[in-house]
Amino acid sequence: MTEKEAEYTKKYPEAQLIVAMAESAWAGNRNTAKIEFSLTDKLKIKLKELLGKEIIKIFITDSDARHIKKHHGQNEEKRGQIDITPADFALIPVVLNEFDTIDHTGEDKMGNKKLFFTKKIEGTIYVASIERGNSQIGVITIWKSKE
Repeated sequence: MTEKEAEYTKKYPEAQLIVAMAESAWAGNRNTAKIEFSLTDKLKIKLKELLGKEIIKIFITDSDARHIKKHHGQNEEKRGQIDITPADFALIPVVLNEFDTIDHTGEDKMGNKKLFFTKKIEGTIYVASIERGNSQIGVITIWKSKE
């Protein structure tokens, strides 16, 4: 873990829980987990603007971690990206709360709004996608690439 990543982990204590959940998913465990984390005022304001509703928590589940492992955990160089590791999960609260950009990217098949967040950290660009449904916001994926 870099010095910057350690700083972020200290700032967002739930990051350790998110990493532990990801490590469990990488190990093949099917343990059920849902980890919520708080939002900065900056993010709350932007989400209200984009979604028309006040949001106070975002969550990620064990299922999301397995999805990320399956789709972004290996062979990402074929898509010009870098493989995600469990340690990268510590940066999810950072990417969302301290975003550089947020883009509304349409809706899923059920009409839930999807948003993409980007954050550049030490020469790597992280992208996280969230989806709103049933008055909740969930992280659905994350990937990374070099600048």
